[in-house]
Amino acid sequence: MLANSLNHYPLITYQGDEKLLWNPISKKAFKNLPEERVRLSFVDYLIEQARFSKNRIAFESAVHLPKDKTKSRTDLICYNSDFNPLLLVECKAPEIRLDAKVALQIARYNQKVCASFLLVTNGISDYWFTKNDSALTFLDVVPEPFKSSTQLVRKYEYWSKRGFAGKNSHPDSRNWILESCSELYNSELSLPKYFSFEGTSPELCLSNYYRIYPIDENPKIALALTSSPYGATKLNAVLNHDGENVALLSVSLDLIASEEQKNTILQTANGMDHLDLKSEIGFSFDQPLSSYSKALSDLML
Repeated sequence: MLANSLNHYPLITYQGDEKLLWNPISKKAFKNLPEERVRLSFVDYLIEQARFSKNRIAFESAVHLPKDKTKSRTDLICYNSDFNPLLLVECKAPEIRLDAKVALQIARYNQKVCASFLLVTNGISDYWFTKNDSALTFLDVVPEPFKSSTQLVRKYEYWSKRGFAGKNSHPDSRNWILESCSELYNSELSLPKYFSFEGTSPELCLSNYYRIYPIDENPKIALALTSSPYGATKLNAVLNHDGENVALLSVSLDLIASEEQKNTILQTANGMDHLDLKSEIGFSFDQPLSSYSKALSDLML
């Protein structure tokens, strides 16, 4: 089944210009790695939507398996109200295929944990099991303790804490940012993908979750909102043509709201230009983000 953690996102924190993932259970920062994003997105689902107590969630508990020379560690264990293991979770990066080998791994762990339910997830698909004696039975529904129990209403602060909306963003941009976050990251029509951009300027804040908009069949444009370490908000766009990323665009929404003309950076094979997005495509905070996908694509070609 589709992962419960779809459209859930980990909390983030900054150390200088480096964006790290914040673990609300252990109160520690972790490297921004794919498997960690999957794990903390599921934790966000548990806390925010299933209303599972964070006091009954444990990370990286040691398990001593037969013939293992080193200690293995579980990704997540959820406990019942008597603090007996209720759910054992194994998290994989989104590109990892969930197969019998992964199921065997979590089954081995559960020989020591003895949880009633097991979950294998890569953030895209979930595979749930229940333990019957020594065998595992596949489940086609989410077990009752972990079902969604509330309708989410996400305010600006939610998106700010997850790295999409700057905490110090200009007041005139905030309603548009909130509506755009919902369009990009709260839609079941198109699942966002995480793109990393190693070696690019931290000022551009390019690495984040993007939603892809097809422009006819080719090219495709990917759009993201990202907060900066200093609390500003960027609208970033990546243009893909014939399977290759050919242009990057980074817009300072705060500079636009402040009527600054050099508010946008466009980077192509020809170099870098500073533009005014308002004069180039008539950008304003009165129109939804999706209405600008074609104009942005044309500007970046």
